[in-house]
Amino acid sequence: MLPLEGLKIVDLSQGQQGPHAAVLLSDMGADVIKVEPRRGEVGRGIRMSRRLDPDGTGTSSMRALLLAHDRNKRGVVIDLTKDRGKEIIYKLAENSDVLLHNYRPGVIERLGLGYDVVSQYNKRIIYATASGYGTRGPRAGQRALDIAGQATGGIMMQTGAPGGPPVPVGAAVADQAGAMLLAFGIMVAIYVRERTGQGQEVDVSLLGSQMTLQAWEMTYFLLTGQPPPRDPRGLGLVGGLWRIFQAEDRWLALAGVDDEHWAPFCEAMALKNLVRDKRFNTADNRVENRDELVAVLDQHFAKKPLAHWLKVLEPVDIVLAPVNTYADLLHDPQVLENEYLPELKLPDGGTQRVVGVPVKLSKTPGRPQAPAPEVGQHTNEVLLQLGYSWDDIAKLIEEGVI
Repeated sequence: MLPLEGLKIVDLSQGQQGPHAAVLLSDMGADVIKVEPRRGEVGRGIRMSRRLDPDGTGTSSMRALLLAHDRNKRGVVIDLTKDRGKEIIYKLAENSDVLLHNYRPGVIERLGLGYDVVSQYNKRIIYATASGYGTRGPRAGQRALDIAGQATGGIMMQTGAPGGPPVPVGAAVADQAGAMLLAFGIMVAIYVRERTGQGQEVDVSLLGSQMTLQAWEMTYFLLTGQPPPRDPRGLGLVGGLWRIFQAEDRWLALAGVDDEHWAPFCEAMALKNLVRDKRFNTADNRVENRDELVAVLDQHFAKKPLAHWLKVLEPVDIVLAPVNTYADLLHDPQVLENEYLPELKLPDGGTQRVVGVPVKLSKTPGRPQAPAPEVGQHTNEVLLQLGYSWDDIAKLIEEGVI
């Protein structure tokens, strides 16, 4: 049994933030009905340069996005601008626990699908909004995508070299953080509903989620009035040997070299001369003279491969980790043992690895179950479950509603 079996979600969202929030819940067993326009959602139109695409079609990014953010869902096509299309959404809302969307404020209301309308059909509905800047304020009605969330939330300005330009993080962290917090918010609202019987609205924005990711750094700024220093090889708020170094063959991350571990670390590194060096013999001195110490370690780490350093430093019990590429993760025993990249069965009998469920439940674990639907793949199935007849469906097709 999957833990969220029986939970029903209507997903009107497109792109990443909203759709992935629904995937996190669908991996746990929620029945998610993905509502798309006849042309398909915006993610189906994403293309990359053909010369950069491994299969030469330019569609790999689109296929990856759909597999990551729309798997497990049942897909229906509904024209939300038509009255009979809205009627279907109202019927879905009547029979669902959650309605999820990422329309801008004002747009969803003009469609006749705002909370005030939808909640008339189901007082217990959890009405979840994946927004860019929140539902209030001067920018609430503006478009936003991941890069805008990174920019406005401050993380882009904290990334990169001191004095250098802002640097976007190398993944869609605004969308993904927003998705995780929205899934969390939905579950909190469901818990409240189970106690009180009341449905409610839930909003999570790209802006707010980025600020939450930087709670420590933002609080430092609020206390001191100074932003944390930028550090391309470590964390600006952590001094000493909290950094990455390049071994002979690849990069590694190092941390946890406090006073207790300093002498064993130096001995394992074959740098006993540093143990009593007055520049480095205390944690404060190592912070004060970090640049000199890093220069010594840069040269030393480069002499041996990563495997050597992992072997000699493991007994010292410091934090040492390889800096993995995506290719490295495919063979990492920790990734494999914890099923972080499980294989998903495809309709053609093949399999495809996907990013799995990071939340592990001992008795009712979740799992990816099916790939993303084709446009409108389950429209007839869902309408029949809502009580429409085949004649009704034929007429809806004729009218261009579905």
